Amino acid sequence: MAYCYFSGEIVEESKAFIPINNQGAHRGFGMFDFFRERDGKLTFMEDHLDRFENGQKLMRFDSIIPKDKIREAVHSLQQKNHFNNSAFKLMILGDGSDSDDRYTPLFFILHLDLNSHQMPVSSNVITYEYLRAYPEIKSINYLTSNMLHVRKKEARAIDVVYHKDGLISEASRSSVFIVKDSKIMTPGKQILDGITRKHVLSFANDISPTLITDVSFQDFLNADEVFLTSTLKEVLPIVKIDGQKVGDGQVGSVTKKIQERFTDHLQA
Repeated sequence: MAYCYFSGEIVEESKAFIPINNQGAHRGFGMFDFFRERDGKLTFMEDHLDRFENGQKLMRFDSIIPKDKIREAVHSLQQKNHFNNSAFKLMILGDGSDSDDRYTPLFFILHLDLNSHQMPVSSNVITYEYLRAYPEIKSINYLTSNMLHVRKKEARAIDVVYHKDGLISEASRSSVFIVKDSKIMTPGKQILDGITRKHVLSFANDISPTLITDVSFQDFLNADEVFLTSTLKEVLPIVKIDGQKVGDGQVGSVTKKIQERFTDHLQA
C-alpha cells in the first residue's frame, strides 16, 4: 500500500480521486515535474521546484503552490512510505471554465517505488518531425509520443527525438546531446530546460568543448556519439537512430566520461 498527497492530505493512493468534471482532465490542461530520491537524498529537488513554479506562472494558475508546502508534503511521504529508491511526481490539473481568466490548480503528489526500475546500458531512438507547443512547460500532453508507441516498440527505441525545419530540439522525455569531432553539442531553443541536462552542462566542458547551439538533423544523424539525459535515464548512450548505427554502434568514449562524471556529481 502506497500513500500520496492529495487535497492537502497524505492519503492512501486507492482513496484519491480526481473529480469527474475536472476541466484539466477533460482537456489535457495540466503540468508536472518529477525528481528522484536515492537512499533518502532528494536529487536536485530545488531545481525541480523552481521549474515547477515557473510552469505554474506560464500556465496562468490563479495561485502558485508554495515551495514550502511541497517540501513538507514530500518529507511526509518519505516518512510514510519508507521507499529506499523512489521518485516524486508533482502534478497539477487546471480547473475552471472558458470564461475564467485563470485556472484553479488541483495539486497532488505521487510517490513511486523504483526498487525494480532498471535502465538499459544503451538504447535506440526513432525520429519524428514535430515541435512541441510551449516546450518550456512540462505539460501532460504526450499525445504525439503515445501515437508513436508502435514504431518505438518495433525499433526497440526508448524515446523519439523531435526535429523541425532541419533542426532537432529534444526527445519526448529527454534532452539530447551529440558528440561530433570531439565537441559536445546540445540544442538550446524550443526545448524544456532539463534538470539533468543543466547539471551535465555544469561539468561537460571539463571533458570536451561544449556548445549550446542549433543542431541540424543531418549532424544528429551523422554524429559520432549521441546520449540522452533525464531524471530516470540519467545519461543514456544511444547507439542507433531509426535503425542506423551511431558511429561504430558502441558507447563512445566521451559519453562514458560524462556518465562517470555524472555519477560522481550525484555523490558530491
